[in-house]
Amino acid sequence: LHLPIGDWYYYDLEYWGLDYPPITAYISYLCGLGSHHLVGPETVALETSRGIEDRKHKAYMRATVLVLDLIIYGYALWISLDRHRHGYRGEYGEQQHQKHHPRHHAQQQQKENQERWQTRLTSTSMWLLLLALVQPAIVLIDHGHFQYNTVALGWSLMAFHFMTKGNFRQCVVGAFFFCLALNFKQMTLYYAPVVFAYLLGRCFADTTRFTVRFASLGITVITTFLVMWLPFLINGPSHVQTSVPERAVQILTRIFPFQRGLFESKVANLWCALSTKPFSIRERIAAEMQPLLALGLTTVLMLPSCVALFRMGAAKTTSDLQRQRKDATSLLWGATSCSLAFFLASFQVHEKSILMALAPASLLMDLDASFVQFLSVACAWSLWPLLQVDRLEVAYVCTVLIYICVVWMYHQQQDGAASEMQRSFFSSFFRSIPILAYIGMLGLHAMQLCVEAPQGLPDLYPVLWSIAGCGLFLVAWLCTLWHLFTKQAAAKQKVS
Repeated sequence: LHLPIGDWYYYDLEYWGLDYPPITAYISYLCGLGSHHLVGPETVALETSRGIEDRKHKAYMRATVLVLDLIIYGYALWISLDRHRHGYRGEYGEQQHQKHHPRHHAQQQQKENQERWQTRLTSTSMWLLLLALVQPAIVLIDHGHFQYNTVALGWSLMAFHFMTKGNFRQCVVGAFFFCLALNFKQMTLYYAPVVFAYLLGRCFADTTRFTVRFASLGITVITTFLVMWLPFLINGPSHVQTSVPERAVQILTRIFPFQRGLFESKVANLWCALSTKPFSIRERIAAEMQPLLALGLTTVLMLPSCVALFRMGAAKTTSDLQRQRKDATSLLWGATSCSLAFFLASFQVHEKSILMALAPASLLMDLDASFVQFLSVACAWSLWPLLQVDRLEVAYVCTVLIYICVVWMYHQQQDGAASEMQRSFFSSFFRSIPILAYIGMLGLHAMQLCVEAPQGLPDLYPVLWSIAGCGLFLVAWLCTLWHLFTKQAAAKQKVS
């Protein structure tokens, strides 16, 4: 607030230096400006405001998170679920009419079925909105750990919403929103491969207009990034002379801190799990090779979802509402899958990065409730070591219990039709996986409560959380691939 814009990525980097993309800096500036006028200038005074514990300032900071959460993330959820509701309109009514009603009653019965189905869908949409808003992991990180992740998540969901519309101009709008998300949180790069694959497929869907479509997307991306980055490129730091390339490198170095190592803290991913004895992979592989290894494994894990989304985009030849909805759900499955691939295998992963997989999955509750419940609880559970550091144990218990209660009420109001339309990975042979997972999660909590970690193994429980969480997220990743490829196989069979 008190520095020229050229100093923002250079000033006092040892004390919470700016390490997020430009839009985060702009929004932080606006929030600081509001605190200066609404709470008091002492709350944002240069250096002397560090560590301030004023109650009014805390309330203001949390209010900024809540307002942005509702305006951006809440709106993104609303338009996504509203489209979901309209995409399903009449679908179930027609199915029931074809099954049970004679031809001469068809028109009247179809109308009645559609009205009943639409009423149920409206109710279901409201429940799905509530379930997405009370996700314990998102609430704990953004409102407890104090972050603004829902801004990036909201813009990403808006991007998915527009990209999967029939008119390609809407894809350009979606690309713009995705650029906003990328310029707010670098973690949204977790979605970038499947977004690129899907949009590339949309370009190939009409080969006669491929060049125009690809160029329009490219111009949108370049223009948006240029506008966001230009103030930092033309204004250098006040204490030293720098060139434009040097300023760009400084921003990129702050945003992508490769020097921090393979992973951060005890995150529930493959590298942290494999760094325990006897594997000790972090010690066995040279530091300069670790980013390349992470890149290779991440590519392997994300490639199936990218292939599936490219095929989906390239096959889009109609603007039919139900087809758009299928594309939208496939993109949500693909974004969840790709995010899990990055979380499990990429370089320098933070615990909160799991929110990238959770947000799109939250909108799939009506398609596979077992999976979404499993992933939601697993995400919150995996954050436990981080939440202990922030003394959020009570908030953790409360938010998880609230979510479970809302899930129970959601299932109570659903009729048999909803369950008939769901196809879950956790059925037949795999039905016991979520139950065993929940027992294991509760068991580790009980063990930590009753048995103290040995003096020689002070990190025993965070390591157990990391290994078990990694296993849970691997199962979730497999589930997303099952959904992506079984849906495509079913679609091909239907066409045949």
